[in-house]
Amino acid sequence: MSNATEATADNTVANSTPFGLGLSAVGFGIASFMIIHGVSWLVWLLFADPAVAVWKFYPQPFGAYLFWAILAIVFIGFNCGMHGFSKLKQPLGGILATLVTLAIGFAVPMLLIFGFGKLDPAFSSTNFAGHGAAGLIVLIGFYGFGVVANSTDGWPWTDAGLKQPMVGVAQMLVGFFLTVIGYMLFIYPALASWTGPAHVLMSLPTAIGWFYSVIVVWLTTALVLDLWPYSMFGSRSKRALAAFFGNFVLGTVLYFILLALLKNVLIPADALVKIGPAITLWPAQIGVWIVNMMLFWALCCGNAPTSLSPTKNRIARVVITWGMGIGAFVVYMKWFAVEVLHEAAIVPGFGGDPLTWVDLLNLILLIFVVYFGSYGIRKRG
Repeated sequence: MSNATEATADNTVANSTPFGLGLSAVGFGIASFMIIHGVSWLVWLLFADPAVAVWKFYPQPFGAYLFWAILAIVFIGFNCGMHGFSKLKQPLGGILATLVTLAIGFAVPMLLIFGFGKLDPAFSSTNFAGHGAAGLIVLIGFYGFGVVANSTDGWPWTDAGLKQPMVGVAQMLVGFFLTVIGYMLFIYPALASWTGPAHVLMSLPTAIGWFYSVIVVWLTTALVLDLWPYSMFGSRSKRALAAFFGNFVLGTVLYFILLALLKNVLIPADALVKIGPAITLWPAQIGVWIVNMMLFWALCCGNAPTSLSPTKNRIARVVITWGMGIGAFVVYMKWFAVEVLHEAAIVPGFGGDPLTWVDLLNLILLIFVVYFGSYGIRKRG
């Protein structure tokens, strides 16, 4: 993921015979956009749309299963490098990887909710409380499992000579440890019945908004900045440690920047009143759009530009992806969420919950690119 071209080549299922409609780079990006959004909208109409869905599972349990499916893609596509699937021809490889992903996405939250939930009320199935608790594991896990797959550049396991699938196993063990620590520090105390506001590091909305800001910084450095500024550190171990801890430092700065932008520019005054103290969650709501645009730009648009100087390339990518992310947030909140997706308005002319819809886009994007290798379309030349 630190290099979009390499990530796509290394982590997608192999296809020895090129197949699909040959398109220019621009046409490929447009076609990818249409496929991703078209499939996402179909899934939404079937399972989530509050007004017209065939099966109305929004916001829960749809959200919990959606989030865990995304984490399953991190396991299969990035920690394990598509091991076991990469030798299969398309579309068989993509179909099997998708089926395994869906199985994990349903099985893990169900075990947590209907198994562990009988012991811990925080994960109870009553009023979908456990679905929220299970889904929030993915917030931490997306970073805990994902960062060891890209920002650490394989350190220290590749240095020790490990190869797949053992590299993936090692990454997942470390990711599990990081996820448990992060969840127990930042999320679980706000959900547990034995604690209260005086015994948490931060409120749950703040924890979500702050941690997603860390994720935005992580993926900005990994996807569009060629791991800068951490690449300036000499050894692989120093780069890995600088990336892991630096994301938290820069993410904290970004959290306050996004919060100020939301309060003073992007959210109407009457909506701010309705949102109230939960405004601290909203850096996640805009952050998920920025992440979506970075993923799309890196994996579907060749991470352009690539022909300028390294500094100019990086600046241009940040301007493009962050600009599109902020613009998409505005369009979504002011029109698309309420008028097209039929989500609830917060105030007239402003509403929706970006985390659910955009993570659906992210899921379909990653399945299409990582699992299916953009099967059905290809770039000419």
